[in-house]
Amino acid sequence: MAIVIPFSWLFMLLFVVSVVNARILKLPVSGNLISDGIHDSGNASSVLSTSNCVHTYGFFPCADNIGGYIFQIVVYQYLLIIGGKLVTNGSKTLFNILGTGVYGASIFRILTVLPKMVMVIVSGVLKTKAGAQVKVTFGVGVYAGSTVFNLTLLWGMCVIFGRRELFPRAASTSGSSVSNCVMAKEKLAQLKDTGTTIDKKTCYTAGIMLLSLIPYIIVQLADVAKSSLETRVVILIALIVSTALLLSYFLYQIFYPWIQERSLEYTKYENLLTGFLHHVQRHAKGKLVDENGQPNIHVIRGLFHQTDQDADKSITFLELEKLIHEIQCGKVQVEKDYAMSEILKVFDMNKDGRIEEHEFLEGCTKWINEAKQIAESGDSSGRIRNVFRPKKKRIGITEIEHLMARILKHAHNQALEEEHLVTDDGRLNEERIKALFKQFDKDNKNSLSWTELEQLIYNTVKSGHSQLNYQEMVKKLLSEFDTDGNNIIDEHELAHGVTKWLNKAMDVTKCEDARRSIDEFDKIMWGEVDDLVYEVGQGDNMKLELLTWDFHISTFKVILGIAILTFVSGPLMTSIQQFSDAIGVPSFFISFVIVPVAMNARSAILAIFPASQKSSRTSSLTFSEIYGGVVMNNMMGLSTLLAIVYIKDLKWDYSAEVLTILMVCAIIGLMAYTQTTYPLWTCLLAFFLYPFSLVMYYVLQYVVGWGNQV
Repeated sequence: MAIVIPFSWLFMLLFVVSVVNARILKLPVSGNLISDGIHDSGNASSVLSTSNCVHTYGFFPCADNIGGYIFQIVVYQYLLIIGGKLVTNGSKTLFNILGTGVYGASIFRILTVLPKMVMVIVSGVLKTKAGAQVKVTFGVGVYAGSTVFNLTLLWGMCVIFGRRELFPRAASTSGSSVSNCVMAKEKLAQLKDTGTTIDKKTCYTAGIMLLSLIPYIIVQLADVAKSSLETRVVILIALIVSTALLLSYFLYQIFYPWIQERSLEYTKYENLLTGFLHHVQRHAKGKLVDENGQPNIHVIRGLFHQTDQDADKSITFLELEKLIHEIQCGKVQVEKDYAMSEILKVFDMNKDGRIEEHEFLEGCTKWINEAKQIAESGDSSGRIRNVFRPKKKRIGITEIEHLMARILKHAHNQALEEEHLVTDDGRLNEERIKALFKQFDKDNKNSLSWTELEQLIYNTVKSGHSQLNYQEMVKKLLSEFDTDGNNIIDEHELAHGVTKWLNKAMDVTKCEDARRSIDEFDKIMWGEVDDLVYEVGQGDNMKLELLTWDFHISTFKVILGIAILTFVSGPLMTSIQQFSDAIGVPSFFISFVIVPVAMNARSAILAIFPASQKSSRTSSLTFSEIYGGVVMNNMMGLSTLLAIVYIKDLKWDYSAEVLTILMVCAIIGLMAYTQTTYPLWTCLLAFFLYPFSLVMYYVLQYVVGWGNQV
């Protein structure tokens, strides 16, 4: 809602200006005018007629005055932002789950531009030819405004927040003897001595952005066409070229997935953060953060000593590898090499290849604070927010399913390879059961008593000792295993119960590998499966077996977001058109400026965070995402527009928007393609291009007359 409030004030300002009264000379009313500013004309537009208030879809509210239009715009814009957020978060989670492939190369790319694309599709498909001409113009303005916003304001802000010293600076002279001229010269020198650096792959992405301009150049030939037939031929050629480029872009990413991998890399840091913190929380004897929201140093120190298995007061390379392997067995799958490199970069402050206790404490504290910032931004997955949430589901937990899952895993993991709880053919290892029984039977009475069962539960369930109700858990265990009702469990009862629960684990996980089913059953019962599918290894093939909660939620978010965008886009454009007509403000100002800024403000804030890390890698990923978004905005947006114009035989009135996109993309694209360094002065160029493109668009549309808007 915070994003909408600034634009609400802008609409209120326009409202105040529109209702101010002034002394105006009486002028004769022209029959061609709706109003002379004082008197209503007899042929007033139905937009302002109280008798023609139409409810969209039959139940959406309608308005017939400026205040009503403002209210509708604010509400519809807020709903549009909510819909876009649902689509973005849902598609992002699905991308993290599915990884690179057909989804990442095509569907994910389409979903990134869907909020803007829906505005054009809904207006062009659901409207008559006359209505579609006006509505599609509004949608195209949003397209153009979004591209210009991302390559000017957002691009410039990322340069500012990601800047660092490009060259070693000489020691600055201090003292009162320094003249103002010298100080001003030093300030100006920062414009070229500071900036951000990017890698070559970011340059290649900028090159792809330049190639996406080819159909824009072709479609501009429609302005020199001498007949409507020639115009349609030009539009058809541009449509074919644009569609071919779009499909080629998808296929290129499938066979050469480095663009997908960079997009996945953009969220990989958050994944590592999530996996690491979940591992800490899962193995900690307490909460990761205290009641004041600060890192719990005692808990973090305990994990350090647990990881430092040789007790040499430092975590070695081999111990770090084991830690990462344990993280990979948790909720989030992280790439081993990336995790090793990133953890050493953050934790190993003296670069000696070992992580000492104070380094571990400082690194964990840094990551906890960063994770809190990501969680508070509202764009993180539920998994990272859960790190800072009380584990309510473990308070008073007594479910036998949870307990047995952990007992099976404990017994299985403690065994040697030749003494696994189950054999290779899936049968229960009776010798291992006997050894397990003797391990639990502390008093050697050939039975497991109440006290021994309590100790068994205590040793098995490591997390949250003080929160577990051991009395209830022992009762559950006895009711499940004690078949003769004597309140003790003998060896036969233990073997029978373990066999029963092993079969249940295999049935729940649908896993034919009994050994693996134990680990996966534990993950499912303790809510530690957040992947799209449960993957069962069968030789070299991976069989998709189990759709999990995270997948369903993410898919539901995408579907709900698309539904909101579809139903709200049309009414929003109608309200904006009515509002602009009522106060005499050109509708392009709202479609080109207000709506794109509102729709992209949230993504701009989120892009600034990685850029502010001031490293070449994070800056490269940030700018790659900007260029990739513009590529999809260009090709998908133009293909959609040309298809609607050609199919509905609309008049081509969008040359001003196309030329504006060409100008901004060409200037920023050429600079980005040829340089791996963006000095600070380049942000001034980017900021200048925004008002310049706005003025150029206005002049072309309303002065030169490239469009037919009034």
